[in-house]
Amino acid sequence: MTKRIIPISSGKGGVGKTSFAINLALCLSKFGKTVLVDLDTGTSSIRNVIGAPIRRDLYHFYKKGASLDECITTLPLILDPERAFNNFGFVASPLHMINSIANLDQNDRNKMIDAVNGLDADFVILDLRAGLDPLVTDFLPHSNTGILVFTPNHPAATLAASDIVKAALFRKVREVFHIGSPVYEYFARGAINPEAINEKIDMAEDVYEHDIANLDVFLDQLREETNDHPIVQMLNDMVEYFRVYYVLNRFDSVEASFETAVKPFVENISDNISPRVNISNLGWIMESKRYHQCNMDSVPYILQHHAKMNTSTPQKGSTPKSKKKIDKKLEALYELTGLRKEKPTKKAKKAPKKGPTEDALISQLNAIEAMYKTKKKENEYENFEYIISCIRYLFESKRLSDFGDTRLFKKGELVPLMLRKRMGNTNTLL
Repeated sequence: MTKRIIPISSGKGGVGKTSFAINLALCLSKFGKTVLVDLDTGTSSIRNVIGAPIRRDLYHFYKKGASLDECITTLPLILDPERAFNNFGFVASPLHMINSIANLDQNDRNKMIDAVNGLDADFVILDLRAGLDPLVTDFLPHSNTGILVFTPNHPAATLAASDIVKAALFRKVREVFHIGSPVYEYFARGAINPEAINEKIDMAEDVYEHDIANLDVFLDQLREETNDHPIVQMLNDMVEYFRVYYVLNRFDSVEASFETAVKPFVENISDNISPRVNISNLGWIMESKRYHQCNMDSVPYILQHHAKMNTSTPQKGSTPKSKKKIDKKLEALYELTGLRKEKPTKKAKKAPKKGPTEDALISQLNAIEAMYKTKKKENEYENFEYIISCIRYLFESKRLSDFGDTRLFKKGELVPLMLRKRMGNTNTLL
């Protein structure tokens, strides 16, 4: 099995990101070795939700020379008496706030990237800090968002989550034209000033600047100025095939979720980045006091559910379904979640007018309504089953880079790789 690295992020705190990351990792451990890494390095939230004794954490990784593998904690017998989750392990942040670890510099972030890439695991879940800074953007996949978590109960977090999408895409564009990149050096030798291009990127990213409303307008102008250089088509494809995946936490109704969360999320992406960005809802977690109480008990919901099911009389319909039925279910999810087949490459459209992007909004609303009608609304375990089914379908049916990634890239590594894949040689940019 090819390793998948899946970051979990949110625009703001208080949306249930860490709880989701923990329970998702526990679910995935049923299908392969799973390591959850707490990269919210200033709060150590994971160790507070999983009541397990911890011998080594990121303090030992950064200050005592321990490897990341040596910092993995497994579940004690009291939490997993049947060893049903022996494929699960986690790396905790330091017990108390340590400034140099809470605010990792570029060298320390690179050290973590190398360590994550080197982990012996099938799935690596990264619980990123809330907000938007290099400790978030440096650990995002190069062609998708990983999983964004937000909630209808926190409107500010919804817009902040869409800003993560914006930051991820603009980070890629900036890498193409940063000083020292092959593209920068190439244009610097010609008639086109790469610094002028970087100024246009700044204008496209600036919501207060209306001359270049979004990435599509930027690409239109760049195409005209460079006589449709192949680099522009490469940038166009970066936007065209970028994937956004989100989960709604504390979901309580279709109407509330759509109006206060999904609609502003989609509109901000469409208006300020590009309406061509592909957005998919992977599911939701229902509003639940029981789910929250599990965090207070320091026993994650999935562990409590497993223990309860193994001490209860099996209920009708609780036996595993046949592979054939599961396959049919996964096929149905393809349509249900709005996951689409690859679209043919097309040139960037002209700037969309400010306002709702109707097709994208209708697509998300239909997906939410369909899922709401087909799943039991008050069973958190079924919520996670659904999300895992969507993720497994993505693993089986999409390109490796379409969801999560097989490795993380340090600054300066990605552009030469993209050029080699597209043109065969960075020296033939050109």
